[in-house]
Amino acid sequence: MKNFISKIDNYLFVIPLLFVLIIKMPHLFVPYFWDEAWSYFPAVFKMYENGPGLLPGALSLWDAKGHPLFFFFLNSSWMRLVGTSVFWVHVLPLLISLGTIMATYFLVKKHVNKWAANVSVVLLSVQSLFLAQATMLLPEMLVTLLLILSVDFYLRKKYWLFVLFASIMVITKETTIVFVGGFLLFHLFYSLKIREELKIYFKESLLLLIPIIVYGLFLVLHKREFGSFFFEDHMGYIKFNWESISKKLQIATGIVYTRYGRNVILLAVFVSALISFVKYKKIKNGKLLGLLLLQTVIFLTFSVLNFYTQRYMLSILSLFAIIAGVLIQQAKFKNKILNWLIVLAIAAVPTYYTFTKKSNSDSDLGYVETVKVHQQMVEFCEKQGWQNKPIAASFNMIFCLRNPHIGYVSSKEGFSEVTNMTKFREVEIWLFESTFDNHRHQLDSVRNEYTLLKEFKLKHAWGEIYVKE
Repeated sequence: MKNFISKIDNYLFVIPLLFVLIIKMPHLFVPYFWDEAWSYFPAVFKMYENGPGLLPGALSLWDAKGHPLFFFFLNSSWMRLVGTSVFWVHVLPLLISLGTIMATYFLVKKHVNKWAANVSVVLLSVQSLFLAQATMLLPEMLVTLLLILSVDFYLRKKYWLFVLFASIMVITKETTIVFVGGFLLFHLFYSLKIREELKIYFKESLLLLIPIIVYGLFLVLHKREFGSFFFEDHMGYIKFNWESISKKLQIATGIVYTRYGRNVILLAVFVSALISFVKYKKIKNGKLLGLLLLQTVIFLTFSVLNFYTQRYMLSILSLFAIIAGVLIQQAKFKNKILNWLIVLAIAAVPTYYTFTKKSNSDSDLGYVETVKVHQQMVEFCEKQGWQNKPIAASFNMIFCLRNPHIGYVSSKEGFSEVTNMTKFREVEIWLFESTFDNHRHQLDSVRNEYTLLKEFKLKHAWGEIYVKE
């Protein structure tokens, strides 16, 4: 029996990979949603048409929005290789997601052990946020993969490999510069702790600084190309008032630690840390855990000051899964079967919430039903022959109707007369759906004054089409 269990441990990491594949393969066909549809895919598609590039100017300022261009470069190059169908474009994010699971496994296996690595990837693979993002054309999964690789190479003191992957990370998403700052700060603390020779510390720190220099060069080139270091519209998102900070902190910690059944993992982390301290009088694997905790605190602090959306927490949710795997491993019992029963019981709770707690956002699997409702609404509009009719629509429906490349309209031409709800008095057709959360008074006005022609409902997702009689 022990040999059998040992063999299972050797190949257990395959199960999370298969789980993600089984859940996400059908979602490869799901059209682009929200930020995919209005921002990232159009920008990637423009780079695909004009040719991949990494320097500012390869995309217009509005398309790139001040972001570094590696994400657009990678995906537009992929599109040139495989084509522009929704299915094939989504294959690359799925491969990156599977790579993230593998990178997590090898990181924890290398620095802790195989059992902790298996626990980490099991816990990561069942998270609703991870599964939602696993096939989306958004940069957060790539950022997470690059962060985990950077952690691995830093801990292994393979600093030039760290420089490579951390530099790619910062030219994928500018906010990851805070992670590079986290590595530098941790390196200072750790060097002081072990009393590392000053000459060695400065040499290593200069290497760790290179990704920041890389991003600095990008900013200089951005300034020369567009006349500004940053996308000015984004600068207004930075807020320092306490009400905004506390609200975002509550939401961010909720999505990482307590919502979607993650409170059970958090409880397991605290209990495991207590058991480990009682057993060993200390918490083992301190360097790995210390680095991950510091990065988490720094990124959370940055996130509550900056623009916030749920998917930005994917990277530190992945770090949380690693922390959980490491600490649960330290507290494990001698009986392997009992240990796995405990892990499966812990993992079962977020798994349950993954498939039952759904919303209309891109942070859980509920986006699939929302997209299906959008598809049904577009199909209905096509059958009515409204392609050239003035239509007022909610934000997401505007892009579903206008852009034929994002997977909703059946023809090569989109709807030509679609406007937003601020002009709802100027049209005779109105489209509302469940992601519409602004200007509720407009929805109330339309509902009271005009006729409901068609209603759509799929679990939590809904859509309504009104017309003037």
